[in-house]
Amino acid sequence: MRFVNVAIVGAGPAGVGIASMLSETDIDYVVLEKHNVGSSFLDWPENMEMITPSFPSNAFGQMDLNSIASLTSPAFTFKKEHLSGKEYAKYLNKVEILNKINIETNTEVKNVKKADNGWMIETNKEKLICKYLVWAAGEFQNPKIEGITGIEHCIHSSAIKEPHNLEGDDFIIVGGYESGAQMAIEMVKNNKNVTLINPTKVDEVDTGDPSKVLSPYTLNKFIEIKNSKNFSEVIGIAESVTKDGNYFSVQLEDKTIFKSIQPPVCATGFSLVQKPIEQLITSRDDGFPLLKEETDEFYNQDNIYLAGPSVRHDSHIFCFIYKFRQRFGVIVEDILDKEMYDINDIVSLVNNWKQNGLYLSDLSCCDQECVC
Repeated sequence: MRFVNVAIVGAGPAGVGIASMLSETDIDYVVLEKHNVGSSFLDWPENMEMITPSFPSNAFGQMDLNSIASLTSPAFTFKKEHLSGKEYAKYLNKVEILNKINIETNTEVKNVKKADNGWMIETNKEKLICKYLVWAAGEFQNPKIEGITGIEHCIHSSAIKEPHNLEGDDFIIVGGYESGAQMAIEMVKNNKNVTLINPTKVDEVDTGDPSKVLSPYTLNKFIEIKNSKNFSEVIGIAESVTKDGNYFSVQLEDKTIFKSIQPPVCATGFSLVQKPIEQLITSRDDGFPLLKEETDEFYNQDNIYLAGPSVRHDSHIFCFIYKFRQRFGVIVEDILDKEMYDINDIVSLVNNWKQNGLYLSDLSCCDQECVC
């Protein structure tokens, strides 16, 4: 049985980012990764890119929006604003090397349970005990299709790696946020006919929160295809999918039916990978984990934290990298406090994290909307 002070599950941006912070201290830690560093990004469809623009702005006191560690910038490394999944995975590898992060790849966490002196983690290789556990397993490897009967007749958008090479000419896409819009854009540009079904108009913007509307980057691409003869937008909610002979039928709540020879593509999002810890999670009304606002620990649990795009507090959504990275420092500070780390060292670290957009404890500032 091995003991480690902090175990981080997942070597994506959240796991690597928090490990980078711990590498600034003498706290013992390990990152456990099921596959390889940035594996979710390696699995992205070829047409997917980072929707938030990267810019090497460290010298101006603003960290690159897609950075997860200080003194790094994906834009500086790749000379691009919008990185592909493969490029971002390479960036995470570079951060790992730069900060000498201890990552154990091909290590799958099978089970987590409380132990006398912390948490017992069972992997495909061994059992280990940790005092603090950071769950940063991400979402992309856990696609979801909810609220539709007949999902066995659907294909999730994340399973389509090369949309431009799809056989067939007519497609139905359910869901018009980033994944659905990007899929539609790629298909229409390759002369395929697309019917996009979404509860509201894709380009309807009534908030300044980019978590709730298309990013400007995707919106500008969408505007280019929305008037194409190959594209049609349907406002409605998909209720069921059936197959009759060679045709798939998508029925909406208003009983309207759309047919296609190809199975409908569901761009309906992802959910937190939580199987090994599901018994420890108390859910909010919206299904996301209920967390302690002060520390991002799971509700009614001590020393087990959530990091990444599933973090929610009240109506605040931390689904983008530049959002959830702001909570990294909150988690690490709590661990340092509990370890009786020198207070002056903590203050110095926190001040540095604040300057780099890696620490946000006052959530009241998240309520501010754009006025123009």
